[in-house]
Amino acid sequence: MSGEQRLPEGLGDREVWRSDRGVHRQTGPWTPTVGALLQHLEQVGFDGAPVVCGSDDAGREILSFIEGAVLAAGPQWRPGNPTPWPDWARTEECLIATARLLRRFHDAALTFTLPERAVWRRYNAPSLGLGEIVCHGDIGPHNTVYRDGLPVGFIDWDTIRPNHPIVEFGAAAWKYVPLGNDVYFEASDFRSRPPLARRVAQFARAYGVHDRITVRWALHQSKQQSLDALRYFSITPAEGAAEFRRVATELEWLDGALDELVGELDDQLES
Repeated sequence: MSGEQRLPEGLGDREVWRSDRGVHRQTGPWTPTVGALLQHLEQVGFDGAPVVCGSDDAGREILSFIEGAVLAAGPQWRPGNPTPWPDWARTEECLIATARLLRRFHDAALTFTLPERAVWRRYNAPSLGLGEIVCHGDIGPHNTVYRDGLPVGFIDWDTIRPNHPIVEFGAAAWKYVPLGNDVYFEASDFRSRPPLARRVAQFARAYGVHDRITVRWALHQSKQQSLDALRYFSITPAEGAAEFRRVATELEWLDGALDELVGELDDQLES
């Protein structure tokens, strides 16, 4: 429409536009549930998410635009591939701030009450399980906005879902530390393997987790759970097989690397 700028939608299938009113997004059956969460986050003072501003004449939702940079990887990027990381995004300061922002979101989501008829875009169960909250569902640098080298907010909330917050913490650790074998880092802008045990410990402690048992479980479970999303994508059997192989390779690497990765954390659960 006149006066609007098309924004990249990544691997999603929803068109996104920006105007002087904010970000315009196509809606779906899940939009009221997402809107309810975003309104709750605003009410409890969490400022790391867009604000719901209403809807336009075309029936699209309007969200506030969070100014800053996003580590977008371009249309050729595929899950599991490295994303381009500028020098500032690799700093320990940025890593720690990201973990704290994620924890602030999870703490804010603890008091969210599900709408009576909650609908999820990529999840089937209607309610929360034991210990679960409503999580972002697609956390990572590609959905994080940065200013002055630090994270200021998360975007693209369409795939929120009930989940254990520690599982989402594990998924975030994979993306933000980031974790991968030597081949992964050879293909990334890191150019060399960063000190993973140190970065895992920093990310975990900044989030509020200090023990090896919890982090081991989170890294394992989050990677296994990542395959759940395949059912919601239009992919061929060969593409599905390739994704299973990729995750299997990462789990095999994790199995051999776990002791090293958690080596700078405490042995026991906190009392």
